Amino acid sequence: MTLSGTLYPPMYPTLFHIGPIPIRSYGVMVLIGFLLALWYVMRAAQRRMAGRDPKEPGVITPERILDMSLIGLFIGILGTRVVYVLLNLGEFRQNPLDVFKIWTGGLTFLGAPIFAFIYLYGCCRRYQYRFLELADLIAPAFALGYAVGRIGCFLNGCCYGHACDLPWAVSFHFENASVSYTTAPSHPTQLYATIMSLITFFLLDRWSRRPHRDGEIFLGYIALYCIYRFIDEHFRKGATAQVFLFGLTHAQVFCAALLPVALILLWRLRRRFCDPDSQRGGSVAAS
Repeated sequence: MTLSGTLYPPMYPTLFHIGPIPIRSYGVMVLIGFLLALWYVMRAAQRRMAGRDPKEPGVITPERILDMSLIGLFIGILGTRVVYVLLNLGEFRQNPLDVFKIWTGGLTFLGAPIFAFIYLYGCCRRYQYRFLELADLIAPAFALGYAVGRIGCFLNGCCYGHACDLPWAVSFHFENASVSYTTAPSHPTQLYATIMSLITFFLLDRWSRRPHRDGEIFLGYIALYCIYRFIDEHFRKGATAQVFLFGLTHAQVFCAALLPVALILLWRLRRRFCDPDSQRGGSVAAS
């Protein structure tokens, strides 16, 4: 890696080996992000219970969060792979079996929340939880886990931005049996993602501790993610994100379509929250 003209060691896609098994930096950081997110949600669930009987219908307990998360991790990873394959079908036409080689790379984070929240909806039907309440509880954790996972992208040397001459520009070096090259000094968009996701996490965490209607934190997360991703894709365009439509990448098109929907729904929720007459019979949460 070259940082601002100073030579540093190469990327660290593999941290170390246990015998013949390589321990990948991306996988390690995703696991750390998942564990931090799980810790946060279990703490938030404990706080939200506020002395309520765990056996009471609809009470989301830390134990239930732990049970759901084990399957949820697999569902989220599956979602990232499925969306990546759908957006890059050309890569797999000649070798369809490569779809299953997830260890070679190729994940799109947009698939994680899509698949995960569908899974959460099924859990809500099973355990009689309110979906928006559970989604609010988990939304900040998504931002936290994502922030840590993007550090794994930086260590792996993927998802970087286009060339620039900024003081913090980074050159990413790649080397394997068939190819070896070093990029021009480029935007470290993985670290941009980490910074913006941490800001999102702190904003959502603070928001969740104030009185709010169920669904506000979830919609706030969607809105903030769309804003962050649209900006970040601008720096990745032409490098690790290609133009799809009207000069926008796939992710930018998706975010541009989703952001207005999230903001309108959030505005309607906040309007009802601020209207005293509309609060009769409504649900107002404060963690």
